[in-house]
Amino acid sequence: MCRQSATACLINSPALEDTAGLSLVERLRLLPDPRRRRGVRHPFVAVLLVAASAVVAGACSYTAIGQWSANAPQHALARLGAWVVGS
Repeated sequence: MCRQSATACLINSPALEDTAGLSLVERLRLLPDPRRRRGVRHPFVAVLLVAASAVVAGACSYTAIGQWSANAPQHALARLGAWVVGS
């Protein structure tokens, strides 16, 4: 676990070496999923993309990210890779 800022961890991560030409989604797919199998409902990349989208939209806390994702339209969540209600 990195004890520095998240930016330093992502920049210096050995998992992200040689990723200069990759898109954000391709880079996020290279990150290891730290979650345990039990209880996983959404792909790890989708969780990261939803969180990033919420922050870009102005969310400043975990609670705000959760509220943004709860209020996001289903089609937007689907485009980010999250499983949607009714599918």
